[in-house]
Amino acid sequence: MSLTGIRYTKGFLLDLRRRLEFIKDAHELLEMKRDQLIIKLREGLEKLKELRRKVEGEAEEVYRELSLLHSTLGSADLETYSAYLRGNMDVKIVPRGVIGVVTPMVREVNIPDYTNLYPPQIIPLAEKISALMKDLVKLAELEAYIENLAEDLRRTNIRVNALEKVVIPSYEWTIKRIQDILDDEMLEEIIRLKLIKETLTRRRIT
Repeated sequence: MSLTGIRYTKGFLLDLRRRLEFIKDAHELLEMKRDQLIIKLREGLEKLKELRRKVEGEAEEVYRELSLLHSTLGSADLETYSAYLRGNMDVKIVPRGVIGVVTPMVREVNIPDYTNLYPPQIIPLAEKISALMKDLVKLAELEAYIENLAEDLRRTNIRVNALEKVVIPSYEWTIKRIQDILDDEMLEEIIRLKLIKETLTRRRIT
């Protein structure tokens, strides 16, 4: 804290102490937020690990199914069937707040209906791809969630460290300096009054 504008008065000292209490409360709240962010981040990373494992398994299964159909039907038929599907996958995303952090949340995933478009041997593959796409959307949502939490945790850490290592010590040092100067002034005033009293007493005696 800069010493510019500091007044060595009791009123200013009381004001600084009130401000310091407010800053300490803010520091405590930020520490609590940081702890909650760390917990949520760890939980999110665990979910991300599980979901990635699931998506990798689904992708491998889709690849095996596709390879099998490719060897059975051939490239030409597969390309023909793939052209049957019309429409686009629709994803509805809304913002949600987690400990003051805004992250995207997938509200709904709509995939065009394919049940009446393909022959029976293609349907299982289409179902697996549909499930994979939905999980890929969930994976993207979770990754964005983790990135936003991590970024807010970084900013919160900066604030906590700034308050803890710079702002609070500066206020405490300034308060101590003002208190020491006021104490010295009070002591000087007591000594001055004592000297005046002694002088008046000697005058009355003489």
